[in-house]
Amino acid sequence: MKSSAPFILFLSSSLTAVTAFAPVSLSNEIVHRDTLSQCFAGKTSALFMAGFGGGETSSKRGKNKKGGAKLPKLKAKAQWDRYAELKQCQKVTVGVRMKGGGGDNGDWMEVGRVRSENHEFTEVAVARQRALIAEHAKRLYPVQIPANAVLEWGYLPEENSEWAVVDKSKGDEAPAGIEKKMGFEGISDKATGFYCFYHEGRIVEREEEGKGKRTSVV
Repeated sequence: MKSSAPFILFLSSSLTAVTAFAPVSLSNEIVHRDTLSQCFAGKTSALFMAGFGGGETSSKRGKNKKGGAKLPKLKAKAQWDRYAELKQCQKVTVGVRMKGGGGDNGDWMEVGRVRSENHEFTEVAVARQRALIAEHAKRLYPVQIPANAVLEWGYLPEENSEWAVVDKSKGDEAPAGIEKKMGFEGISDKATGFYCFYHEGRIVEREEEGKGKRTSVV
């Protein structure tokens, strides 16, 4: 009986040592694992938001391919007013032609004129206002330009010069607000009243306008 006492003391000490190095309880392990899961979930979410295949929010919708905001639609009246305000700037003749298959393009058709601040943004003025130019071209040439026609835009760098083609990307890549530094005026269309001037009750050409009043354009 005396020899069993040291053995019991040794066994008790051994159990205490084992307990000191034993794993944490199951409940503590679950809490620890959950904490790690939340931590990595946050990092994963951040990675997706950085462009690795997810996390797109509604605020990113409605933007162009290059990541910029969609350009606002221009109004004919506002751009005509801006054209008039830039009366000290040079006016440049603009037009369209139909693109044909195999590079067989049609003849150029004059549509109007553009102006830009300090005459610095001619190509951008054509490209950025191309929708207004195309719409007015179809008013002026309803027979020559069918509804499904694919158009090409251009301008005359100088009088009696060759037409210069403008790529529409020039307008898509333009900085925001550039439309306020340019304007478009179409050739007077007496059939619809667009871009017409009146003097003493009759439609006159711009050069003859004198104190003529512009018609309203939407």
